[in-house]
Amino acid sequence: MRPVKHKIGRQWTFIAQSALPSGNNAVKWKIPTTGREENRSSSDVDAMLKQKERLFLEAAYKGDKATVETLLDPKDPVDINCTDLLGRTALEISVDNENVEIVELLLKQPGVKVCNALLYAIREGVFKMVEMIINHHTITADTLGDGWSRRLVVENDENFEYASDISPIILAAHLNQFEILQLLLSRGAVIKRPHSLSCSCRNCYEDRLNDSLQHSLRRINTYRALASPAWISFTSSDPVLTAFKLSWELQKLSYQECEFKELYWELSEQCKKFACDLLSQCRSSEEVIAVLNKDVSDDPIDIWSSKLSLARLRLALKYEIKQFVAHPHCQQLLTSIWYEGFPGRRQSGLIMNAFVCLMLILAWPLLSLSYIILPKSRLGQVVRAPFMKFLYYSTSFGFFLFFLTFATFESYRHVKGDSLDSRAAERGPPLSIIETLIVTWVIGMTWSEVKQLWDEGYKKYIHQWWNWLDFIMLSLYLATFALRTVAYYMVRNGNFGPETLVRTYWKSDEPVLVSESLFAVANVFSFARIIYLFQMNPYLGPLQISLGCMLIDIAKFFFLFFLILSSFAIGLVQLYWYYSPLARMCEQTDHVCLESISTFTSMADSYITLIWSLFSITNTKSTDVGERHEITQWTGRALYIAYHVTSIIVLLNMLIAMMSHSFQRINDHADLEWKFHRTQLWMGFFDEGSTLTAPFNIIITPKSGLNFLRKSYCVFKWSLGKSEWPKAKRRPTIKRPRYLQRMREVEEANEMPEPKLTYETIMQRLVSRYIHQTKKKSQMEGINEDELLEIKQDISSLRYELREERRKELARTSSNFDGIKREILRTLSSADRVYQPRTAQERGRNGIERANTNLPLRVAVPENDSAENPTTDETRTRHQLRLGRSPDRRAVEELKTSIAENVCKHMEAKMQEWLVAAFKTLETKNDQEKKQPAPSV
Repeated sequence: MRPVKHKIGRQWTFIAQSALPSGNNAVKWKIPTTGREENRSSSDVDAMLKQKERLFLEAAYKGDKATVETLLDPKDPVDINCTDLLGRTALEISVDNENVEIVELLLKQPGVKVCNALLYAIREGVFKMVEMIINHHTITADTLGDGWSRRLVVENDENFEYASDISPIILAAHLNQFEILQLLLSRGAVIKRPHSLSCSCRNCYEDRLNDSLQHSLRRINTYRALASPAWISFTSSDPVLTAFKLSWELQKLSYQECEFKELYWELSEQCKKFACDLLSQCRSSEEVIAVLNKDVSDDPIDIWSSKLSLARLRLALKYEIKQFVAHPHCQQLLTSIWYEGFPGRRQSGLIMNAFVCLMLILAWPLLSLSYIILPKSRLGQVVRAPFMKFLYYSTSFGFFLFFLTFATFESYRHVKGDSLDSRAAERGPPLSIIETLIVTWVIGMTWSEVKQLWDEGYKKYIHQWWNWLDFIMLSLYLATFALRTVAYYMVRNGNFGPETLVRTYWKSDEPVLVSESLFAVANVFSFARIIYLFQMNPYLGPLQISLGCMLIDIAKFFFLFFLILSSFAIGLVQLYWYYSPLARMCEQTDHVCLESISTFTSMADSYITLIWSLFSITNTKSTDVGERHEITQWTGRALYIAYHVTSIIVLLNMLIAMMSHSFQRINDHADLEWKFHRTQLWMGFFDEGSTLTAPFNIIITPKSGLNFLRKSYCVFKWSLGKSEWPKAKRRPTIKRPRYLQRMREVEEANEMPEPKLTYETIMQRLVSRYIHQTKKKSQMEGINEDELLEIKQDISSLRYELREERRKELARTSSNFDGIKREILRTLSSADRVYQPRTAQERGRNGIERANTNLPLRVAVPENDSAENPTTDETRTRHQLRLGRSPDRRAVEELKTSIAENVCKHMEAKMQEWLVAAFKTLETKNDQEKKQPAPSV
């Protein structure tokens, strides 16, 4: 997986490696320099980059291996660590251009610095190059990890692109280089987890004291590596759990180090996305169950064959990893569990579903009584289904609201007046039938909340806002009935005066009046509780979630509004403290009495007046006074107008904007938010317990009695020291879907059942699929500008290689031609000296015969050459030489020229074949780099 480099980086590379500037041009271009060039002036640039070093760097950039080898001659070697204007050595340039041959050559040279080159190789993502560099004798396991910064300090080798705390393994984790990261881990490289933000150890204290910014940046870089999917995949046996915990830790750090909040939040979202990607790799329901059902223990096998705990899903709800909870694989499993026992409900029509629900509601008392008597029967199992629990909970609460509504319109409430015979005149009336039913429901709902508090624990219980609403509502109802009970017994005992009294003469602290006030407020909370059930509906659910977010905005607004309200209230009270509302002042001149109507003479009146003025319920003469104190009136009017401008025009519009923003934020992710909150509602009905709803849950069942006796016996044994107190661990109580149970039964019925899959095996599968999918996605992204530049560098390097090979081939060909020439001439001259014929004809014939006997093997006769019927001059000359005849000198010269031309044509054909083979080799090499095998997990 090759990272994409920024365009500006490539532009700088081109500037630095093209015709290198010197003198004033270097200052004109303003090329950045590293610490190595801080004190260098523009006047000695030419002295710094000598001609030989410039040729060396240009050859490394262009891929001219022959020139690099020449300049590295041991007799007069060039400085191998010389740098260009960007502070890069030849090794770093070659790594950046992915020239493996030159990198291999430079690594063999003594004294070469390889630290920064290793970072460049990891950035380029070339596995072979990284392996070559880490095999260098100067690289150790400590250098690849924590000892990297110390190594840079010792070598005084500062990097312009990366900070000193970016070690090779951290960089590989940042870039998600799976193969390279696995290689570095195999060499012993590690990443130490940062200390907590509040750590006061010596190292943390010194780091914060020396440079707090560097300390924070080092922490961020380390967490960016720890949050890398590649690092989590290779170093964690439970990647999902690691991603959850790290995401939660990063969220807390985002609030502690608010300066880097966006960075920490981005890393937290990256961990959440990785967990969701692993869940996306599941290909069966069993794999999904293995992921969602794993708890924090080390038990690798799912020992609950028929029950589920969904511990990992509960953890996701606790850490608010909404993407994971709302994932389609997770929601599909939860839906199958929710509608267990009703397989065709989702496929049935609306009318059919409504009819079935109506029948089940009518059968509610019968099914509840059957569960009380026989909880393990078939009817009892129907009541324990999650959907049936929700249906009967809604039914029970609906009846409770009906009783509240009916109590509001009781017949005695229509009798008003001073009659002592009406129920309204009783100071301690007994409970009516409707009120008795309401009390029964309240007791049942209170018992249900007590059981929920016991099962979940108070920490989890108080973190749910709906539980706070239930607590307030039930507390008000219990206080109401307690006051009614107190009033009833006090009146009956005769300690509270007469039993009946006209309400006009009742005191304000009458228990009945207080109870009615509490009852009215409790009714408001009860009807508001219906909103909780809206989470099941895909249309009303997002609205209910938006309403909750708006309430948070209103709470923030009230804090700011209270400050503004208090400032104006105190100012107005300070201004109008003297002018009492009941004071009447008479002018002596015209005998007219004026009344002061100011309402800002006390803090309470001031607060009330300013609050009602928000709703346009105000009096324009509130700032007037009876005296002729115009300065006081105009100051009060100015303050009143300023309050209206600040509160109504500014603050109220700000509140509207905040609420609109919250609604839009929820609306943009409506499906995600709704599924997350719906899952929270579902999980409350998945567990075993709280099957019966009010008022049937107040009946003591045989099952509850047996459980109570069993737990009492365990407590008794523990008190005697014969057993240990059991650890708090959630017991799996959720039934698997029936189709999965049937699959398990079929597998167990086989003669040779397959071995049970462990959680570790499933995690290895998911991680392997994730790595393959990630690499495939990176290959499908297409060619970018960086890869085009790399292809250009490969072509440039190939051009120099071909030029060198062609030069060598031409030298070999010229040497062969010279050898052929010398051999022919030597043969001819030796033949003339041996025979020395007397006549010219004999001299020519004998010379040719002698020459024919010493002709080299390269002079070959064509296969289609006929000795009997020669057709061409060349063939005739060869035939005469073969028969010992003497051709003329001109024919022999033509034969030599023809032989030389044939050899040249042969060499040209061989050169073309070599070029074609070289290009095919280059294409094969590029394909192999793109198709590198994925590492093993």
